[in-house]
Amino acid sequence: MKITNVTTHLLTTRWTDDPFFPQALHSTAIFRIETDAGVDGLGESTWGYFAPDAVPAMVDYFRPVLLGRDPLEITAVTRALCDDSVWWARSGAGKSVISGLELALWDLKGKALGVPVYQLLGGKVRDAIPVYASGGPSLWPLDQTVRKIEHYAKLGYRAAKLSTGFYELPPPTQLGHQVRMKAVPCSHAMKLNRLTDMFTLLRREFGGDIDLAIDGHQGGVPNPIPVNEAVEIAEALASYRLRFYEEPLAYTNLDGYVELRARSPIPIAGGESLCGLDQFHGLISRGGVHVIQPDIGFVGGLQETIRVMHHAEASNLSTAIHTGASMGPSLAASWHLAAASHSVDWLEHVQAASSIQRDIMVDPFVVKEGNVAVPTAPGLGVKLTPEILQKYRFVPSSGERT
Repeated sequence: MKITNVTTHLLTTRWTDDPFFPQALHSTAIFRIETDAGVDGLGESTWGYFAPDAVPAMVDYFRPVLLGRDPLEITAVTRALCDDSVWWARSGAGKSVISGLELALWDLKGKALGVPVYQLLGGKVRDAIPVYASGGPSLWPLDQTVRKIEHYAKLGYRAAKLSTGFYELPPPTQLGHQVRMKAVPCSHAMKLNRLTDMFTLLRREFGGDIDLAIDGHQGGVPNPIPVNEAVEIAEALASYRLRFYEEPLAYTNLDGYVELRARSPIPIAGGESLCGLDQFHGLISRGGVHVIQPDIGFVGGLQETIRVMHHAEASNLSTAIHTGASMGPSLAASWHLAAASHSVDWLEHVQAASSIQRDIMVDPFVVKEGNVAVPTAPGLGVKLTPEILQKYRFVPSSGERT
């Protein structure tokens, strides 16, 4: 079997499935690798969420490396992609494109052998996978946040993640090209008060029936908070029994992560915008987090995620796979990996993107009592038909910006 072609498909949709999430346009980049045997594979690059217009040119760069190769030799093909782009794709955009191409190879191999990808990873180790609802912003006024968690609970989630910042949702009638929430400004002291008020309301309403987590979103902002503020947030929220505090600091502040983990009464999590084992190494080896959060469509693909997870396991760290930008193949790959791994504590799910996920994924991603069942379709269990391409026609310049 030989690779005969690779194509890029850019898709755009408005995330309208979550009434408590901004109804903004989001895009993704899905790759199709074709063969002379009539078997193809689909993969997804997280970079397509941020800069979709730039992705096709990078895929064109990699096309000569792929053509004529045996797609079943995933390790060799992925190494060839990395070696050919060593000057510019060791991290970031290039690594994310390689991630999507590698996922397409896994999908293709699973289809060729007629088995789900998790079988290629050693088989399933569980029949149910814990999922948390990735809810984005904490809403102001606070009763909106309580309604948000009620919404997730009714859909079957038993865990949800909020943010340390507070935002007002735009009116439902505001459906421009990009819908932006209005940040509610407040001092650090006021933020601590509002966070404690919010979790007091949530625990009063739901007791211990819902697991909760908090996201600082400091990994990709221009002016991230210092470690002392993150420590005070963790201390203020200690009594609410949160599962983790995500991205509390900038990833350039490794010393801060080490200090914060040592002082925090809440487990510290991070890693969604790190690429490759080398970027995760310091965070893991120096004890900067309790939970790693690799994004399969960004970190380097399925094999690279497994390498990162094995390194984390040696330090007794668990994994909560990040899927916040995924609209199909990357979420499916994360699902298969979670099915085949003991160390994955959580699989993230953005319920706001459910419509496009339902159209692209063969196995229904249905949350029941806080879990999803194991997927069953061959490969990653994804499809991309002419009807899907027509329904989600690409809108130029629709990537998410800070």
